[in-house]
Amino acid sequence: MTRAKAIEILDKMKKLFPDAPVTELTNWETDFQLLVAIILSAQMTDKGVNKVTKALFAKYPTPTAMTSADHREIYDLIPSINFAPTKAKYLLGTAKTIVEKYRGQVPQTVAELMILPGVGEKTAKVFLSSFYGYNVGIGSDTHVLRVAKRLGLTQETTPSKVSADLEKIYPKNRWHEVNQYFVLYGRYICTAKAPVPNDKCVFEFCSYCHPGYDKHD
Repeated sequence: MTRAKAIEILDKMKKLFPDAPVTELTNWETDFQLLVAIILSAQMTDKGVNKVTKALFAKYPTPTAMTSADHREIYDLIPSINFAPTKAKYLLGTAKTIVEKYRGQVPQTVAELMILPGVGEKTAKVFLSSFYGYNVGIGSDTHVLRVAKRLGLTQETTPSKVSADLEKIYPKNRWHEVNQYFVLYGRYICTAKAPVPNDKCVFEFCSYCHPGYDKHD
């Protein structure tokens, strides 16, 4: 696919969500709180995360405050989160690392963020894109993977390889938009559980909604 066609795809997605927030995670006010919410969102819906973060941030609003907790105290505030015991350990470890290694400041590079427990490359890229608008990379979650494959932007199946394909075809100054709008398109239109109604799909070349489409027409 050409870069021009890929940009056309992104522009159409933006028109579908003209008032879209940078992220649908709520209740956060600081960089640390957003990072915590993103860690919790792995294999979890944003709505599910939003149900627990208000109380979590009320009790532990900063890395220093969270280091005063133990694993069980954090777990008790997030029991509905998938893999809550493990994520509680991640949050405590992340808070301690930020305090001890980074003097209480959340780092601003992918490499430094990936030192934090529970923070992988995707989480680091999404965090820096969402909070700062940095174009450090495209984080491929399940929505991005699905949309990119269906629209012919990649033939890869692993997050790192899909991200690499998207980063090659999209201008770097628009990577943060890919992170934002591909997720929204996958969450509300190009969903995984049910066929997408053809009247909602805006891409006639989508391999999922229009399997008989001839790409050479």
